[in-house]
Amino acid sequence: MTRKTAVFRGILLAVWLGLMTWSVMPVVADGMFGVGVAVPLVIAVAGMALTLWWRPYKKGWRSMVVTVCGVVAVLAVFGGVCTVLMHRASNTLPAKNATAVVLGSKIHGDQPSRMLRDRLNVAADYLEQNPEAHCVVAGGLGPGETYTEAYVMKKYLVEQRGIAPERIAQEDASTNTRENLAFSMEIIRQRGWSTDLVVATQIFHQYRAGKVAGLAGATSVGSVVCRTPHHLLLNYWVRECAAIGRLWILGY
Repeated sequence: MTRKTAVFRGILLAVWLGLMTWSVMPVVADGMFGVGVAVPLVIAVAGMALTLWWRPYKKGWRSMVVTVCGVVAVLAVFGGVCTVLMHRASNTLPAKNATAVVLGSKIHGDQPSRMLRDRLNVAADYLEQNPEAHCVVAGGLGPGETYTEAYVMKKYLVEQRGIAPERIAQEDASTNTRENLAFSMEIIRQRGWSTDLVVATQIFHQYRAGKVAGLAGATSVGSVVCRTPHHLLLNYWVRECAAIGRLWILGY
């Protein structure tokens, strides 16, 4: 092995190790495991194995490497397109006095998680700036949860941010983004609130949320955004790319 090859291989190994570490951080920090952890972890392990044991002069290895690189390149292009769409959607300004919909996320007892608290705070900021706007907090009872996400969200907005309770409706039957927005639109129509929506969630979530809200009957969809904790960003980005692919293929 030449010195140049050894250096290149060392750099690749460092990249795969970094990807592997980032991919397992949600498991270590929050006990989360799913497609957002599994996909980058598999890519990192496969890349590390190929880097360690690839022998360019052995029959079959070159075609294997080309195939793997081709798959990774296609996934990278798809991920890049999704990222552009996510950021474009997150820059869509909301209408004045639109109905804010806060999409549910993990809770701890009767307190919102960090990600959910961030969503609630940007929604509260919007409600303070638009005194005639209303809000739907959307999220049902998750596995191992004592309270619905909607209950915890309304409690936070009222007690911690001083939003009048009559401005807030609880949608407490949903289990995913599609149900969040479909059930929220039913409540909005029943109460006669504005069907212009402003969705409160992280940047990665805005594109799909906007598309789903449009399918549910929203007349316009704007964004108020918050950032994702760095150790969870890869996990949620991969999950969201997979969900966008499903939306394009299956329509939900």
